[in-house]
Amino acid sequence: MYVAKVRVSQHTCSLAVATQDGRMSMDLLEYIILNDEDALFLARITRLDGDPKKYFDIIENHKSTRFLQILEKTPTTLDFLAVIRDVSGIKAFEDSYCFIKPPIKVENGDKIYTVFAPSLAMLKQAYDRLKRIGNWRVEEVKKIMDNKPLLTRSQMRVIKTACEMGYFSPKRRATIKDIADAMGIAKSTAHKHLHEAICRIIEHYMESGKKLEDIENFFGEDWR
Repeated sequence: MYVAKVRVSQHTCSLAVATQDGRMSMDLLEYIILNDEDALFLARITRLDGDPKKYFDIIENHKSTRFLQILEKTPTTLDFLAVIRDVSGIKAFEDSYCFIKPPIKVENGDKIYTVFAPSLAMLKQAYDRLKRIGNWRVEEVKKIMDNKPLLTRSQMRVIKTACEMGYFSPKRRATIKDIADAMGIAKSTAHKHLHEAICRIIEHYMESGKKLEDIENFFGEDWR
């Protein structure tokens, strides 16, 4: 699982347009997609340097706004509801199986999305969809670490036996059959566990930014 922070310029959305001068910003606390074009947003102004009427006029008069209602104004908060005809950013992520964690921050004409993605491939799908919307950039992406061990117990036993028997040595002093016989398991089972373990270790090295030489050093010259 990965979490990414992505900034997207959305000049077709009135909420983003209203923040272009940098004097107002807001958080979109919740949203509901109403149909293929419209979404209902619960928004909160987080910074305002100027007359709020000016910025609400920008939102209300923009062609993407279908509904606008101020809910509460206090000395510290200003909340409102808005139905906006622009779900392009949300759908770019959700159609790629990336899930948005509110709030969506809106500032300087951009929306900043925090999204969870099951894989980097799904994040890439979202990025490809964002190209159709406008300028965007990834501000941060990181892997969410879990407590699961890298290898299963069976994979660990096979990889440990393979190392001890010299399977990864330059001259490969053991074969898959040798490993299977030593462990008292079928050759096909040994091959399966060894293959899966190697793939998982390589994936882990690549995701953590390790270089190919590091993997070769781990297994030896004939790791492939």
